[in-house]
Amino acid sequence: MHKFHCGLTETAAGPTIGAIADLGDLFLKARDAGLSPDEEVRFADLLNFATQNTIFANLFYVRPTLDYLFLSSMREVASPGYTRRVERNRKKQYGQHSIASKPLDPFGAF
Repeated sequence: MHKFHCGLTETAAGPTIGAIADLGDLFLKARDAGLSPDEEVRFADLLNFATQNTIFANLFYVRPTLDYLFLSSMREVASPGYTRRVERNRKKQYGQHSIASKPLDPFGAF
């Protein structure tokens, strides 16, 4: 397995086969969650699958805006502390910090 968490067969077969395999993994995880209390399907898994397979969501001029306006908030809801972990990893790996103070919070008080 490599950085993108796909096997050699999925990588060689292309993105469609990889997406079908990811969807199959989600179904198997959901099935296992029904059979065992140790397994669970997390909202973060579903959000990642939807984001990776939404048409035009990964265009270079769409993705940063989508991340700032929507996805960062949804990832924070799915996995509390997400933004803090990303900032810490970015600082450690690249020595960078975010120019935006924090993402928009659509679930906060108005």
